Order: sequence, then structure tokens, then C-alpha cells
Amino acid sequence: KVSSSDKEKAEKEIKELKEALEKGTVEDIKTKKEALEKTAMEFATKVYEEAAKANQQNNETETNTESKNDDVIDAEFEEGK
Repeated sequence: KVSSSDKEKAEKEIKELKEALEKGTVEDIKTKKEALEKTAMEFATKVYEEAAKANQQNNETETNTESKNDDVIDAEFEEGK
């Protein structure tokens, strides 16, 4: 669901954050962390949008299937004692 270029971008940001944690300044660490958080939110948004589209398509398919079922017969049921 995530493109290879997006995955590479995230991996690069993770690597940069790890390097900043080892020998960077506090500001450098904050900057790298924020960049990684932004990328993660972009991924989450894409996944959510794809799931919503798939769900909508499934609902449309179910609605079309239900509307074609015109041969429904209403019946009464009595339980014998």
C-alpha cells in the first residue's frame, strides 16, 4: 500500500533520526523527529483513504446486488403447538 519511494523516504528519515540521537543537538533531533512524524501521518492518511474507497466500493456493490433482488416474497409464519 505504500510506494517504494515513500518507504525509502521513511527509512532515510529513520536513519537520520538515529544518527541525530547519537551525535546531534536537541534541535536537530526535534527537527528529524517532526519530519518522521509528518511522513508517518501522510502514510496513515493514504492508508485510511484507500480503506475508505474500498469500503465505499463494497457498499456500492452490495447495494446494486440488493436492488436486483426483486423476487422477494413476504410470508407469514405461525408456530404450531
